[in-house]
Amino acid sequence: MKKITPSDWPRAEHFEFYLGFDQPYFNITTRLKMGTLYTLCKQQQLSFTFSYLYCLSKACQKYEPIRYRIMNEHPCVVDQVEMSCVFLREDRSFRFVPLVACEGIHDYIKENVAQKNAYLEQPLVSEHFLATSETPQQLYLSILPWLDFSSFSHARNAKDNLGIPKCVFGRFDVQTGELPFSIEVHHALMDGLHVAEFIQEIEIQCRLLCEQLLG
Repeated sequence: MKKITPSDWPRAEHFEFYLGFDQPYFNITTRLKMGTLYTLCKQQQLSFTFSYLYCLSKACQKYEPIRYRIMNEHPCVVDQVEMSCVFLREDRSFRFVPLVACEGIHDYIKENVAQKNAYLEQPLVSEHFLATSETPQQLYLSILPWLDFSSFSHARNAKDNLGIPKCVFGRFDVQTGELPFSIEVHHALMDGLHVAEFIQEIEIQCRLLCEQLLG
């Protein structure tokens, strides 16, 4: 993690302007074009869910503003995002599962299926959760495969002041090939333009993965 030098950052004034807001987060909901990836995953018996999470992980590494955070009221950029995703247990409760970053899709799916199975058996507030929940490298994810939504809002802790993004995926529409996607970011760190560019990067990573799967 490194500090961002205000004199080298065009958004320095915007950072100071939004930093003191009572509610500085804003949310955008859109629909990602995932039809080709869904079809290829079905054909090759790959997890569609972990495939689009893989694309999200790659987009986070490519697009720097999504890695901006706030530390001691200063803007910083983290080297790598650590994604934490909510998954459902058989008893209909959920657990927070830290996802492992991998270079290849097959390794990513293998490692994170194992992560999911392991963390579903742990307490909700696990040792890992306590150790990492307030670290700036986090990016929080939820998946609602039962629901097609057009807006979203999050529960919020009053101490949530690191600028950690929150993302939610909804139910995939087989007819349109679209996946609902909500993203919440801190306005001191990003504007609507940056969110749009990040969403474009997710779809770029999706296309690159499709090309890899097609061989």
